Amino acid sequence: MTASADHIFSPFNSPVESGLRALVLLYSLFPTSASLQRLVVFDYLLIHSDDVPDGPEGLHPRTPYRSGELLVRRDTMHRGIILYMSRGLINDLYLSSGLAYAATERAASFLDVLTSKYIAALRDRAEWVQSRFSALTDDQLDVYVKEHLGQWGAEFEMDSVLWTEDTR
Repeated sequence: MTASADHIFSPFNSPVESGLRALVLLYSLFPTSASLQRLVVFDYLLIHSDDVPDGPEGLHPRTPYRSGELLVRRDTMHRGIILYMSRGLINDLYLSSGLAYAATERAASFLDVLTSKYIAALRDRAEWVQSRFSALTDDQLDVYVKEHLGQWGAEFEMDSVLWTEDTR
């Protein structure tokens, strides 16, 4: 789909997709809110749930150095949240701890009309993320990420070390 000859738009890793994942996460947390940083981490855990011991199968491929996604998805996620806010599906809240976001009551109706297998899997994983990580404070979540960041995607480094000329 193109808007003009100069601009090509992809639905993958776009504000539309990232915002939808944020909406699914916020709906699983409803009526609780979450900061952008928490949503970025939860989004990573949502799509790479198999990076967590005993986590469900991940929704996206286990690519090398995938932990770097945490560094680059913040802007896209923020733009996606603003998009879904403009449609009345997400609210921003000004709390003493800072800016947070929450799903609106309209989110349920919107998500209920989306019936693909991927959306169902997103909703399942969002419930898992919520049950596994929502009790952690922001500081505890930050510690968890820092303790595991070097492992997420690093299995490919060891694989390449083990390759020999005969196995390539």
